[in-house]
Amino acid sequence: MKAKLNFIDLRICEFIGKSRSKLSRHNGVKDAKVGDHDGTLADIQGFKAEYAFAKLHNLFPDFDPEPRSGSYDGVTRKGLRYDIKSTKYKTGNLLSTLKVNPDVDIYILAYVSSDEVEFIGWAKKEELIRDDNIKDLGHGKGYFLSRESLRSFNKNL
Repeated sequence: MKAKLNFIDLRICEFIGKSRSKLSRHNGVKDAKVGDHDGTLADIQGFKAEYAFAKLHNLFPDFDPEPRSGSYDGVTRKGLRYDIKSTKYKTGNLLSTLKVNPDVDIYILAYVSSDEVEFIGWAKKEELIRDDNIKDLGHGKGYFLSRESLRSFNKNL
């Protein structure tokens, strides 16, 4: 499942991503990215994934740039609260910090390129948040689920 972002989409994503990053760091919200890449670029990438998912599913994305820790990225038509995890790596897997978010029902993996977002798959919270899924990939311990283990999007969420 892929979404192509046009020029206006990309400008919106860049603005919201930069705003979220700036406001969060200014207000002391810790950057929860997994890896050593730039936090602002990670926030832009993450919002591209959120925006693209909402666009594909005719949902309204959360444009609020206010600082937050936890919460969820949106709600599917079936009422599932989702958290989208994005990666810039074509072969990336689903990763999450060890901080368990009580507000999330499912996790979605998205591969984000410059103007396209590909949704790889999804997992229920209890499928990802398990002791046997804790791994250290060189940036500290976190939850890991291989892309091959994810559910496909052949059914509506």
